[in-house]
Amino acid sequence: MSVPIILAGHGRLPSGVGEAAEMILGPQSRLKVCELSPRDSPEEFGRRVLELAHDADGVLVLADLHGGSPFNAVRALAAGPGPRIELVSGLNLPMLLEVLLHTTDDVTELAGVARAAGRDGVVDVLESTW
Repeated sequence: MSVPIILAGHGRLPSGVGEAAEMILGPQSRLKVCELSPRDSPEEFGRRVLELAHDADGVLVLADLHGGSPFNAVRALAAGPGPRIELVSGLNLPMLLEVLLHTTDDVTELAGVARAAGRDGVVDVLESTW
């Protein structure tokens, strides 16, 4: 079974990144989105993340902002009982594309792919050699 991927973040950013990835790769059945609205409490947001992860042994959550409310809510879930949650912040399109193209069923390995792709996806064009 492939690892579910939850995009967590503020407003419509998670949906936008997910839609862009599906524009490039086509529909992605393991991709799920959890958006924080101004009316949401961290507890409500966390409950929605758990609902999205309910049948999985492990889930990868890509959060938009380190230390933001979505990140903090998921970090609290990751420390508690329930499904294994790997959390990586700095959600961006290159990160998501690499994760979706990677075929491992190991959620820890997939989190490593996300971290590497997130770092490598940021390029200063003036310093680039290509």
